[in-house]
Amino acid sequence: MWGADPAHRVAAKAEQPAVVPPRLLAIDSDGLHRMLICRAADKAGYLPAGAANLTEAAKLVQTTIFDCIVLDLSFGQQTGEMLRRLREIDYPTTILIVGNREAAGCRETLRFAKSLGLNVGELVCKPVDFGMLRYTLEQLKVERALERELAVVGA
Repeated sequence: MWGADPAHRVAAKAEQPAVVPPRLLAIDSDGLHRMLICRAADKAGYLPAGAANLTEAAKLVQTTIFDCIVLDLSFGQQTGEMLRRLREIDYPTTILIVGNREAAGCRETLRFAKSLGLNVGELVCKPVDFGMLRYTLEQLKVERALERELAVVGA
């Protein structure tokens, strides 16, 4: 199509569906930490949103499909309630749990989330390496894009 006139190329491009960037929800009570997670997500090509508490997060997941949720374990027992809610509404996302790898609560939460059948990604250890978080998010984005392409080809 090298010989096609520019107007034809512009019209053909306009007919293609717009690529919507993936969405990320950062759930963390620490405002600075939440902002840094959102910044890493933005640099990885996501549309980030933040929630300072689980009530805010629950409202957001009812109105928006996020491709990834970064959930800090600082909410204690309420973290399990949030995971149960996500399971109850069959929420289709990858969940990255932020916590201390050495803490028993972190391992228990990972096991619990997996037992619910949730798609739990890698554990993000504290202190968070935001460069590594960005890399992980970029990898998730690529995996999601490949899954969508395979679904289209298989349809």
